Amino acid sequence: MRRDFKHEIRVALPVDEAFLLFTPKGEEAWVPGWSPDYIFPATGETGRDMIFRTGRGEEETIWTCLDWQPDRYHVRYLRTTPTLRIAFVEVNCHAEEKGARAVVSYGYVPLTIKGQGTVAAMTQDTFAASIDEWSVLIADYLCTNASPGR
Repeated sequence: MRRDFKHEIRVALPVDEAFLLFTPKGEEAWVPGWSPDYIFPATGETGRDMIFRTGRGEEETIWTCLDWQPDRYHVRYLRTTPTLRIAFVEVNCHAEEKGARAVVSYGYVPLTIKGQGTVAAMTQDTFAASIDEWSVLIADYLCTNASPGR
């Protein structure tokens, strides 16, 4: 079983700046508690084959960057949570008249019986609500910081 979800949000920044907010380093600025353990490269520079770890216990997750095309504002990751699921994560940003539009896609595949339950319980509405929360967090971040500064 694979469950795929997609949702888009608007970011009040030029597309090149907005895109950087969806890198692991960029997310450190606006995601509360986001503190990846950068494995390769240790600097945390986003690029193809980058590897980093997040979470603890059952939610410990290894992320691998599968595709990095900053000139096209595109990134794709594989996130593996061994006790539960894997997810293919893709972000594509597009320039708009007033900022950028970020299209976020997740494709979940359960790895365990417990993972089957969590993946089966996911809905488009709950996925959209979680991505909409990103929009709120980014807007709050932008209100308190003049520029992403990356």
